[in-house]
Amino acid sequence: MKKPILLFDLDGTLINTNELILASFMHTLELHCPGKYTEQDVLEIMGEPLYDQMRRFDPDQAEEMVKTYHAFNERKHDELVLEFPHVRETLSELDRAGVLMGVVSNKRRLVVEMGLKLFDLGRFMKTVVCIGDTEKAKPEPDMIFLAMEHLGGTPGQVIMVGDSRYDILAAKRAGVASAAVAWSLHAEELKKYDPDYYLEDMRDLLQIVGVRS
Repeated sequence: MKKPILLFDLDGTLINTNELILASFMHTLELHCPGKYTEQDVLEIMGEPLYDQMRRFDPDQAEEMVKTYHAFNERKHDELVLEFPHVRETLSELDRAGVLMGVVSNKRRLVVEMGLKLFDLGRFMKTVVCIGDTEKAKPEPDMIFLAMEHLGGTPGQVIMVGDSRYDILAAKRAGVASAAVAWSLHAEELKKYDPDYYLEDMRDLLQIVGVRS
């Protein structure tokens, strides 16, 4: 039997960047579009590529808004990013059991690597696919296809684990299984997209892939 492959989104799935993302957006929006948007407006589009998000707010300023966001986000990253419970211990156990893992993120490689480094998660990942590595980002399947190619896997081996509808949709379009996480800011919404698994706790993965009975 082939080894299972787990592909993870990063933000909101492996690391808690919720406060950082919201702070970065509100800093940017107040600077470029003062008084026009709220955190709820941001929550509704979390998970999309950043430039697409900024175009929704103001297409004329989108490029400058992305630059503002990046500068604030990098400056505040290590201060505002937190760990989710049981992530490191679960990844460690999966790794010891020979489960292949990778990250598939709609973020830039720079900040993806910052997040992995902050909590020493990069050592578990055999591939890291970021925005720009493929022509299209999630919810299209291209990034998942590239990660599978890097790992020598087939769709039947793969579970895509994520916290947004873009992760679930990308998994479905790639023909792989999907797992939604209950600690997502969009937890109830995710159930509407019919993920194959719904993780109440990161440790649930250990039973799903057969590491624990």
